[in-house]
Amino acid sequence: MDLLETLRRRAVVGHRGYPARELENTLQSIEAAIAHGADAVEVDVQVTADGVAVLSHDDTLERTFGLPLNVRQAAWEEVKKVERGRYRVPTLREALELVAERVGVLVEVKHPEDAHIVARTIREAGAARWTAVISFHEEALRGVDLYRGLIYAKPPGRVVDAKRLGCHIVLPHHALATERAVALAHKMGLYVVAWTVNSPATARRLWEIGVDGVATDDVENIKAVLS
Repeated sequence: MDLLETLRRRAVVGHRGYPARELENTLQSIEAAIAHGADAVEVDVQVTADGVAVLSHDDTLERTFGLPLNVRQAAWEEVKKVERGRYRVPTLREALELVAERVGVLVEVKHPEDAHIVARTIREAGAARWTAVISFHEEALRGVDLYRGLIYAKPPGRVVDAKRLGCHIVLPHHALATERAVALAHKMGLYVVAWTVNSPATARRLWEIGVDGVATDDVENIKAVLS
């Protein structure tokens, strides 16, 4: 499969997997999103002190695992021992191997300096065709020879910036995904994935104005609305 072809057909994206059912950014969350019809999943990546890309939105595991361990300051050997019931912190490589081209993947780089490790991991996993590197940070996207997407949450939007960077996707907060902005992105050859869309009414509005994807915490609910 090809990620851009998935977006061309329009996609429901599991935001951090399926956190309405499973702990975010875990293998269980990703598998649940796929099982309930997600066309793609989005995950967040941090890199450990010894260079292993792992799934975590925050620098620390306090919010998700109840442990104030800073992933970025710890070695992978320490991080991999952390558990919360049946959940653990997976590596990006493990997540890509689990997905195994069944759906597309959007990998958010939280710190620009991690981009080269993330890109290398994607290539080594053979996932380049169905995966994109996304980030709020322009510097994380420069020089990455993979599908790329620029995330933004503040007006007036960054469609033109994304095109200048050579991106393939723009990822606006849903409030910024106006009909005019979507039309401009499409005119520039960019796909539009809006986030984080948990309201059925908002999902329907976005679908009607032509977004290519919506990222949601509740895959099954939004998938049913848009079907």
